[in-house]
Amino acid sequence: MQLNDPIEVLLVEDDPDDRFLLEKQLRRDRGKICITSAESFAEAVEHLSSRDFSVVLTDLSLPDSVGVETVSRLRQHAGRTPILVLTSLDDEAIEHEIVDAGAQDYLVKGEVGGRAVTRAVMHAVQRQNALNEVTSLVAELESSQMLLTRKNEDLKRLYNTAQEIVDNVSHDLRTPLTVIKDYVAMISEGLIGEINAEQRRMLNKVSVRADDLNNMVDDLLDASKLESGLLGTWRRPVELGSVLDRVAPLLVQRAEVNQVALTIDCDDNTPRVFCDCEQVSRVLTNLTVNAVKYSGKGGEVSLWARHEPRDRQVRIGVTDTGPGIDHDSLKKIFQRFEQLSNAGGIASKGFGLGLNIAHMLCRLNLGELSVESEVGKGSTFSFTIPVAEPDEVLRRWLRGHPGAPELRLKELRVDEAVSEQSADELDNFLNCFVRRGDLLLRVGERAWLVVMAVGSVEAAQWCDRMKQELQRANRNRPLGPLPDFEVTLRCVWETQSTLDQRLTEFQCVREELAAPAENVTLTV
Repeated sequence: MQLNDPIEVLLVEDDPDDRFLLEKQLRRDRGKICITSAESFAEAVEHLSSRDFSVVLTDLSLPDSVGVETVSRLRQHAGRTPILVLTSLDDEAIEHEIVDAGAQDYLVKGEVGGRAVTRAVMHAVQRQNALNEVTSLVAELESSQMLLTRKNEDLKRLYNTAQEIVDNVSHDLRTPLTVIKDYVAMISEGLIGEINAEQRRMLNKVSVRADDLNNMVDDLLDASKLESGLLGTWRRPVELGSVLDRVAPLLVQRAEVNQVALTIDCDDNTPRVFCDCEQVSRVLTNLTVNAVKYSGKGGEVSLWARHEPRDRQVRIGVTDTGPGIDHDSLKKIFQRFEQLSNAGGIASKGFGLGLNIAHMLCRLNLGELSVESEVGKGSTFSFTIPVAEPDEVLRRWLRGHPGAPELRLKELRVDEAVSEQSADELDNFLNCFVRRGDLLLRVGERAWLVVMAVGSVEAAQWCDRMKQELQRANRNRPLGPLPDFEVTLRCVWETQSTLDQRLTEFQCVREELAAPAENVTLTV
């Protein structure tokens, strides 16, 4: 019903005098209210069956229906039309019965005068219009919710199917790849018989291509885990040299096969960095293999690292002498499934996931991946990693959670009697348990700090799950149980707290933990 539409009133009243007075009062607003009269319940039902009304105004005592039952019976025929009751009784109990039976309001005869009836009718219509709108919106929301639920179920089913396909394909590819690599290694090492230089060169190419396919499988798995949030991080202080030593043999072999000169330049005085060694190795391998591929025969690739003390970070880069990347391609180079060609028109073989994954892995390790390139002069891909300083690591983590309503800092500690080896094993457990978005910092031989963006309820659940996982892990450990530990809530940072305030409180906690350990209690 529109605001300016006339109000259609069905007046159900058998007393002619009362009916006359009511009609007279209602007709004072000419053009706004149209009245249809009925003298009995049956006549009222007949009118309701033949047309729609804005409001029903009825007496309780009719020739063929008496009392509250009149309202109940009218409600069955009136649908959503509001019902106003006229009664000669001013009784609170009767009022409740009338409303419970389906009436919107009631008017006491003898107390109704002037424009009171008109106002009651107008208000009833307005309330019903508002109620109808709310009911309609609720119905739409319920329908939308059901639709979203079905779509979510469909998406979940499709996602599980896709995940299963990725896992199966990865497994099915890795098995023959392992066999190929093993046989190539046996032949290359002369276990099957002597081979000449040309045969060795060809076997190296086979090994490199097998590595390419293995990297593609890794990309598929990592992309799937990153999207689902299942790819965790094991960040800890590490020597950058050990990371480079880990990837150097593979990269040197790749450069030799492609006849590219590879140099590795890392200062021995480079400070320790805070990162996941495996993930940084993946980024380094990805960037260097791409650089070797695009540099081509006779090209040069430099893998380097330098300390940037002002920003409290180490920058690791790969510079090549390839054809470079044009400006338009640079804008989308880190996008998923983006298969780019270099300036020479040579497209990379793969899924277009490598650089996108490298970009996300750098962010997981609190750094950034960037590229500088000029057509005809080569490219430099570089990424940053924070130095292994707890304050700087926390600063970067906090900047990645600017809108979190609450942040919690928890202390985990084991007894001083626990051996260093047992504490190291517990450290492994904690790194496996913490969620990807949490920050775990080991601040002593037997103490850790965890920062998480959760509320009090979820924090309690987190502690319960960790205790349960520890018990489960201890049941399957052949070398005895992991040491128990105590958890203490040290800080709760709300939205209004500043970055400097949080860092100051963190430093105080860290300095306290550097002092001799005292007894702590479990506080969730």
